[in-house]
Amino acid sequence: MAAPHLGGTAIRTAPADVLVLGGGITGLTTALLLQREGRAVTLVTAGRIGDSVTTRSTVKLTYGHGTLYSAIESTRGLDAAAAYAQANVAGLQQVVDLVADLGIDCGLERGLPHVVYAEDDATVAHVEREAEVARRIGLPVTLGREAPLPFPVPAALSFADQAQFHPGRYLAGLAEAFVRAGGSVIEDVRAQAVDEDDDGCTVETTAGRLSAAHVVVATHYPFLDRGGHFARLKPSRSYGVAGVLPSGVPAGMTINAGSPTRSTRTAVLEGEDLLIVVGEGHEVGHVTDTDQRWARLQDWAREHFGVTDFRYHWSAEELTSLDRVPFTGYVMPGSQRVLTATGFAGWGMTNGTASAMLIRDLVLDRDNPWAATFDARRAATSLPGPEFVKQNAHVATTWLKGRVLGAPKGSPQDLLPGEAAVLEADGKQTAAYRDEEGALHAVSSVCTHLGCTVAWNEGEKSWDCPCHGSRFGSDGRVLHGPASRPLEPREL
Repeated sequence: MAAPHLGGTAIRTAPADVLVLGGGITGLTTALLLQREGRAVTLVTAGRIGDSVTTRSTVKLTYGHGTLYSAIESTRGLDAAAAYAQANVAGLQQVVDLVADLGIDCGLERGLPHVVYAEDDATVAHVEREAEVARRIGLPVTLGREAPLPFPVPAALSFADQAQFHPGRYLAGLAEAFVRAGGSVIEDVRAQAVDEDDDGCTVETTAGRLSAAHVVVATHYPFLDRGGHFARLKPSRSYGVAGVLPSGVPAGMTINAGSPTRSTRTAVLEGEDLLIVVGEGHEVGHVTDTDQRWARLQDWAREHFGVTDFRYHWSAEELTSLDRVPFTGYVMPGSQRVLTATGFAGWGMTNGTASAMLIRDLVLDRDNPWAATFDARRAATSLPGPEFVKQNAHVATTWLKGRVLGAPKGSPQDLLPGEAAVLEADGKQTAAYRDEEGALHAVSSVCTHLGCTVAWNEGEKSWDCPCHGSRFGSDGRVLHGPASRPLEPREL
């Protein structure tokens, strides 16, 4: 793929019909679909193509999403659950079609089951309830006790003919097709603000200003606050490990209905059969010893599958809307040019693709059957419910704790190699970390989004915001939004 590596240089490009911000599955699919419709599209990503949440997941192509159908039926009703199913069935098929049409070599496997199972009698009712709702909205599911697992389970809900693939290769294929179709890609440039008026949109970035008729914010977490989505999203971290799979374990994908989550799939990488296990989720910024999360996943894989040779580990951020349905569409009431997509609850392969299809239809002024259900403007118009009150009371308490109580006074110079702390140093709230080589890194401890105090993430060596999920490197650079500006450096 021919993509300019601009870094901090000035951007010189003609105005686009559509400017897509974000290089994950949602952004790339949106860009490609609109470029194929004759729109002039420019895609801007803060990192490199594929360096996103998309490549740090179990990468299941399935519309069997744990127990989400029954959850959506409870929060939004049966029609919303049906629309959610329709969107994700379409998203799965769109991926399959693009792989075939574009000849993408991404190891796509079809015909696999995805099984939602109860690990004990206490969660059988949850699986049975999910089966009931799935059948009522027309999904072809089977409820029994069979699962691609080396241990028996009391209940298993099977979604047949699902798929899995290699995410990095798929994204590379989309990017290459997008550029071949005439699209433009700008990497290593972060968008920081979007202005909209009757004539179009202007985007301020770390490398200059861009303009377009429409802007799509596909940055996983929208960095624009005016839609109010940050108040209706729950950010969490999840963890993954992969190890060599012993022979005799059937191929397939599973997820348990209880807690803690154990989501599995098999994969082939460089000729080796691997087992991928994802789970151990927690709210961002509320856990320090995150390396223990990987250890627990390895222990579980060792005990239940006999895996002893672990090759990889990673983590990812997940965003779940309070009503469990993604926010996709125009960013706020009155907006006719700025669109967004977020809140996929860990099911980004199909939700992200379905959201791209919806955004294409909105830009082209076409009807879409799940537009009303996914409508992103509901974040600003829907009445606050009990979960909204609970979530935002927690955020307010966290903000007050950090700003009113403050941090203990101390000197970053006292930190030993490998240690980190939030301190009041020389009258300033400071987040300090001394790396294993002895170098000291000190930045402001105040998140640049809305001012909460960040917390240290030991396993990933990052400063994480417990309020809305922003993450920063030990040097203050933005790793994950909604923050779009780095933590201020502290002079020591």
